[in-house]
Amino acid sequence: MKPYLSACLIVKNEEDILPRCLNSLKNSGVEEIIVVDTGSEDKTKEIAKKFTDKVYDFRWTNNFAEARNFAATYATGEWVLAIDADECMDPENFKVALEEIKSNNNELSVYAVEIVNFLDEFGENSAVNKMARIYRNDGKSYFDGALHEQIVNDQGTSQLALSQLKLYHYGYLPNVVKKQNKRKRNMDIIKNVLQSEKDKSFSYFNYGQELRALNKTEEALNAFVEAFKNKSNIYNDWVGKCLFYIVESLVELKRNKEALEIIEDAERIFPNAPDFPFWKGEIYLKQKRFDDARDVYSSLLRNSDRYTDVIFYVESKEMLPHVRIGEIYSSEGENHKALEHYVKALNSSRVSVKIITQIILLLSKNHSPKEIYDFVSIRQIIRNDRIRTEVIKLVLNLGLGELAILIINDFEDQEQLIVEALQLKGRMIVGEEKLDFTTESLMYGIQEEVFHVADLCILYEETRDMRIRKVLEHSKYAHVFYYLFSSEKTTKKISQFEFISILEKTVCFYKPDFSERLISFVSTFPKEINAKVADVFYSHGYEEIGMGFYDLAEENHVTKQGYVNVIDWLISRNEVDEARVIILKAIKKFKTDFRFYKYGIELGNNKELVLEAFKYFPDSNWLKNNQ
Repeated sequence: MKPYLSACLIVKNEEDILPRCLNSLKNSGVEEIIVVDTGSEDKTKEIAKKFTDKVYDFRWTNNFAEARNFAATYATGEWVLAIDADECMDPENFKVALEEIKSNNNELSVYAVEIVNFLDEFGENSAVNKMARIYRNDGKSYFDGALHEQIVNDQGTSQLALSQLKLYHYGYLPNVVKKQNKRKRNMDIIKNVLQSEKDKSFSYFNYGQELRALNKTEEALNAFVEAFKNKSNIYNDWVGKCLFYIVESLVELKRNKEALEIIEDAERIFPNAPDFPFWKGEIYLKQKRFDDARDVYSSLLRNSDRYTDVIFYVESKEMLPHVRIGEIYSSEGENHKALEHYVKALNSSRVSVKIITQIILLLSKNHSPKEIYDFVSIRQIIRNDRIRTEVIKLVLNLGLGELAILIINDFEDQEQLIVEALQLKGRMIVGEEKLDFTTESLMYGIQEEVFHVADLCILYEETRDMRIRKVLEHSKYAHVFYYLFSSEKTTKKISQFEFISILEKTVCFYKPDFSERLISFVSTFPKEINAKVADVFYSHGYEEIGMGFYDLAEENHVTKQGYVNVIDWLISRNEVDEARVIILKAIKKFKTDFRFYKYGIELGNNKELVLEAFKYFPDSNWLKNNQ
């Protein structure tokens, strides 16, 4: 019997990711699977043959459309689904999409699908795009384009509708991209296309995407601008994403004024896309315009029903606005309000390690480890051992050793060595007198990034264990070890960054004796380190010690956060005149940090400061309401 739909894949060296794709096709009931191999040197073909007997070879021609069209020649189904090896589908969603196609009585010839691109290991961040992937197998529709190929028909266009089918794409995960080395291949293809094609707009867009992936921001921006200038239609599928990338590039290059101008235009063109107002909030947040940013994020949440057309980040509609409002409230000391928004964010993204950790951090301000553990356990916030491991690592780095040990006991089926490494770090933080451990668990903990150099230094300080000494002596941090624990001279000196990192860990983990010993080394560094030491102590709640080091610091060495800390300190003690002096110095030094203008305006320096602030932040609603 003729299959209704055939799935076609083109593959090369996909042995690690192909099984997930093929399993999802089989589990979804896809009747025919065609796999075309373009020169694999691993076990890709052997894996494919376990799922289908339709595995064919194709000599790679640097043209994806040619490979896809070759695969389609073997398809016998009424419809063809083009799917990649690093994508998979949900069986229930596929059934719904298939019924939808059948119900349309063959009135359409091509369907686009929504592709959800996972950008990190836990799926915390994802991007969406819509691509034509399903087409009628009637010989009239085919792929065209060497890279980022598109479906056309023999008249050049196709009737297109959006299917309910979702494909989940894992190919943007850093480990997958690195292993497959796709960027070089793609760049070679695009450069050839740019030389040969007349309509270069879409190719410039693809060129920009590859440059973006290579972190060549300036070049990527130029390519995106060129693509946008040469577009034939403002509503082409790729144009919205092109504008998104232009804004992203401008922000990365600190050209915020231009970015805001683009956003204003983009909001008019794409009024139902949450991406551009979200970018506006991001720029305001970078400028420390907390009130303006909060207004933007709150507006996104209030009007979430309106934002139906996500261009890039799925999370920009709900989850990320809640996270950002949580960050703002947290920075203002409004912990209860911050917690409320982080919990709402977690409801949108149940696997977010960062959100879970932020909730735990906020709870730790007013609750005992047992109370926090009960909160996390009862609500089943941590869903599996992989997430549990990463949460514990972050909780340990916050110095919450007792809580971490409680969570460690919940492991269901985790590698014993990682459990022992996490337990060791937890016991070290809580200050157990006897810290027994195996060499294997220590080494595994280093390998899995449970222990960093600062942790090892603290562990050695508390145990004087020769195994730790050997590890440090035979690492690139040998000079750090000798500086802190030996009179032996080394040619390489410890850097301020290395020293501050270790000091911060000792303060965070409440190791006062070691902290005091480290302070005795401060005089061996240039004077600029005093301001950094001050930041460490102040940020961890040791304000008196921090202020003592600010007094020792030279004015030109004080950091931006240092100025904020000093101003907060003075205002809290009602030393308003001195605070005003420091505020004016901060504004002179950091002209585009909104916080300092706000401090001054709220202390009564209204007219002149408002006028000065408007030069840099002309669209600030907070300024308009306080002039």
